[in-house]
Parts: sequence; C-alpha cells; structure tokens
Amino acid sequence: MTERPGELLSSLEQNMNLLSQLYADNDCFVIRYLDGTEASPQLAIAYLSVLVDEERLNELNASFLNHGLQRKDSFVDEALALEWIKSLGGATELQHIDVVVQAIADSNAVVFIDGYPQAFGVSLPGYATRSIDEPTLEVNVRGPREGFIEDIQKNLGMVLRRLKTPELKILTYQIGKQTSTKVMAMYLQNQAEPSTVDEVKRRLAAIQMNVLVDSAQIEEWIQDSTFSPFAQIMNTERPDRIATALNQGKIAIMTDGTPNVLIVPTTFFDLLHPSEDLYERFYFANFLRVLRVFTFFLSLFAPSLYIALTTFHLEMIPTPLMLAFMATKAGVPFPTFIEAMLMEVVFEVLREASLRLPRSLGQSVSIVGALIIGEAAVQSGIVSRPVVIVVALTGIASFTMPSFNTAISLRILRFPIMFISASTGVFGLALCMFAIILHLCSLKSFGTLFLPTLNSLQMRNALEKYVLLPAPYRRLSKQEGHSHEKR
Repeated sequence: MTERPGELLSSLEQNMNLLSQLYADNDCFVIRYLDGTEASPQLAIAYLSVLVDEERLNELNASFLNHGLQRKDSFVDEALALEWIKSLGGATELQHIDVVVQAIADSNAVVFIDGYPQAFGVSLPGYATRSIDEPTLEVNVRGPREGFIEDIQKNLGMVLRRLKTPELKILTYQIGKQTSTKVMAMYLQNQAEPSTVDEVKRRLAAIQMNVLVDSAQIEEWIQDSTFSPFAQIMNTERPDRIATALNQGKIAIMTDGTPNVLIVPTTFFDLLHPSEDLYERFYFANFLRVLRVFTFFLSLFAPSLYIALTTFHLEMIPTPLMLAFMATKAGVPFPTFIEAMLMEVVFEVLREASLRLPRSLGQSVSIVGALIIGEAAVQSGIVSRPVVIVVALTGIASFTMPSFNTAISLRILRFPIMFISASTGVFGLALCMFAIILHLCSLKSFGTLFLPTLNSLQMRNALEKYVLLPAPYRRLSKQEGHSHEKR
C-alpha cells in the first residue's frame, strides 16, 4: 500500500483520483462536478451521501450557478469561486488529505477548485438523530426535563444555553484510530483548578484505541484506580447537572455518539446526591441524603448481617424474634448462607431479564416472576420467609442509588461479603466494612479525595458534601466567599 500524500495538490483531477482510491468500494462516497462557462474554473464536491443533507447540497449547487449568472459580465475565475465559498458561511480551509477525510466523515461537503491547492469543508449534516427527551436513568420529580442525546453539537448547545459566559472553555479531541470520535472537555476558567485541567488534558491525549463508541471507554482509560469496584467518575444525562458541576470547578467530558457525559473530579457523595436535591427544600433534601446513606449500607450489608446473626450469634437477636426465625427455618434443608445466596442469584437474574426484555414486558415479568418464585420457594420449603424479606429489602434499597454504577458496585461486593460473614460471623462483617471504608478513603479522583474528610482548614467545603444548606447560605460556585449574612 502506497503512503498517503500529505498536502493537497493543485490539480483537481489528481485530488479526485486520490479520494477515489481511498474510498474505493464505498458506494456512499460521491463526487459531484460543477462546470460553469469555459472561463470559470472547474469545481468538485466530495461527500458521503448518508451523512450529508442532499437537499441543502442542491441548494449549494444552485447558489454557485446563481452566483455565476449574477456576475456574467465579469470574468469568472478562481477569485470568484473563492468569493462564493466564503459567502456560504462556516466554510473551513483544508490543506491536508487526512484533514479532508476527517471533514468528510464529520458530515462536511468538501469543495475543490482546480488549480487551487486547498479545499473547503462546508458542514451539511443530514443524518437522523434522536429528539431531545427526558433522561431515562435520572428521572426527577422537580427540575428541568431535557436530557442529552447522541449528537454532541446539540448537547453542547444545551450546556451553552445555560452557561452564557466567556469563561467557559472547550477543548476538542479526536480519539479512536478508526472512528476519530469527537470528544470535548469543558470547564470554567475562573472555577476549575489549573492543575486538574492540565491532568485531564494529559490523560485524554494519552488515550490510544482503535474504536471509541461510548464515554465508558474513556472512563476506563482516565480513572485513577482501574481495579477498584467503585466508579470514580460520575456520568450524567442532564445538562443542568453539567452546568452545576462546571460552576463547582469540575470538568465535563462530552463524547459524540453517547448521551452520557463524564464529570471529573468526582467524590463519593457526588454519586449519592442527585441534581434534584438542589430543587427541593433543604430539610427534605437532607433527609433524603441521610436515607440514601442508610440504604447504601443496607444494600451492601443486610444479607450478610442476617447470615452472621442467624449462623453464629443467635444470642444477639431478641428472643421472640429468634423464635420466629427458628420456626420459619424448620424444614428448610439448606443453611442460611445457601438460602440467601440462592435468592440473591434469582433476584439478579430477574433484574437482568427485566432489563433485556421489551419495556412493555420487562416490568411485568420481573414483578410476577419475583412474586411467583418467592412464594413457591417458601411454600416448597426451599427457603424461609425472613430470607425472602431480607433479599427483597436489599434489592429495593439498591434502587435508591442515583448512580447506576454505584448500584452495580454494591451488587458485586455483596456476594463476597456474604461468604465471609458465613465463615467468620459479625467479626468478618466488621472487617469487611472497615476494609471498604479504608479503600474509599484511599481513592482519589484527579487529585481530589474520593471520600471527603472533615478538617478544620476546609470544614465548610467538606461539610457541604454531606449537608445541603439553605439557598441564601449556599455557595453557588467553588470560588464564592462565605455565605450571606442573615438579614
């Protein structure tokens, strides 16, 4: 294979032959020639038919002919063609063949002029995109309803509509040797830490992959601890949350082709606090924050605690409750650990099945399946009723996690903790809890502690991670001073 030449040539024929070779056996590649009078230069437009709006392209061709007819008394030459291209608006000059290929892939119609060693890209996107709709994973009772889609330009527009300041900086990257996916990093210059911005630039520039189709692939490349079960980078579908995060000094990483935008750096409590907290009364929002922390531990440790107590520490259970447990346990052939593990696996299978089935069937199958299987297992004496209650309560508690990645982490960690509790009792459960908290304290996200600590120097900053203050006392940005004095 011959090496691709770098700079474009002056000969229109040679440039078209080169593009024809590059796009050989691609029926979507089109070259359209525009021939004016004998005095006018020959022009050609190259594009991919499935990416370009051909109706607008026809208007482009008509504008060239009309432009030539209006100037028929003048000598139509290269200067007139350049004048016509510049009058289109948004035309970018291209000098390298690789840049031309990238422009064609980005839904541009590239105009070539015979005798001119540069080309011009005119953006004419014509592919179908999903309309802006409400986010599916981050549903709020109160607040904005629009969510990101797969078109990065429309996503960027939703953010710019909320942040109308020149302090908003946008950096563009092309990642993926085969896909050349457009990735944008956004931050507010007066809010973001320069060291964090430099680190994000370094990590994005170091990404080497052939195909990039989703932001999750970028997340794996730039996260601090690859093998940690906890997600260290938050993703969101809500433009209002991006605007709030940027105003707090964070950096948003937007990927073309996916509605999920990454936010760095991220703390543990960012994953537990949805954007809806800012739209509710502060006392109700704080109540929900405490409830989510409780359900976090409940989802992670409830089955293990039940296994440990009923297997090793019956004396720690009140006598009436212990007798009730023992009565339901009579006739069950399996130990408590096997009961809980069996029901957890069944619950996970039902949850996965409900996600893969069509929406009209998924919810019905999961509810009916859980009721039928749970009741049948109890009636047949395979499991006891308390185990079914504990597993169901654990599953419901995991649904309160605003971050889907955090809920997955809890589901994964739950099984080894159950095994350790079945082997060592409450002592092993306490060690698991200590190990998880120690691991969370050791994590960092782009130089920021993943689990914020309360200290005298940054007490207010850390406290606001835990407690939502009333709006008049709440800092709207990272650099804002102390809260207003009470009137």
